[in-house]
Amino acid sequence: MQSFETLGLLAAVDRELLEERTIRLLECLADNDVEEALTFLAPHATVNFGRDRRAMPFFGSYEGPEGIRRALREIEIEYDVLRQQICDVVVDRDRVVARRICRMRHRGTGKVSNVEFCDWLQFQDGYVCALNLTPETLPLVELVD
Repeated sequence: MQSFETLGLLAAVDRELLEERTIRLLECLADNDVEEALTFLAPHATVNFGRDRRAMPFFGSYEGPEGIRRALREIEIEYDVLRQQICDVVVDRDRVVARRICRMRHRGTGKVSNVEFCDWLQFQDGYVCALNLTPETLPLVELVD
């Protein structure tokens, strides 16, 4: 039987690993490195984008590598992330929430704004099996208008 100290150490290692993978995945998304981002996702992963179709025409849920790849390419066509700051990462067992601020430019209008994101991730066997990218809607809508 594991001691409480040993179990605490194992949990700390897992927390650090999930935090590292979360940060690296968000960096890949900001850099539009789609292929590298996909290496952090489970083959059966589901990704949900946004809440408002005006700001994110690709709003919705995408499953599997091909669907997620297509959605990430659509984002890359619309938006350019100029700078990203990851503010907080909180890990609770196999779930992670991250808060970040991205300086974004809409490629069609050329407008630039800071957009806050609250991203929710669920891990399974060290890979992301569910990812919800939830941006602050108003700045995105203002970029499009």
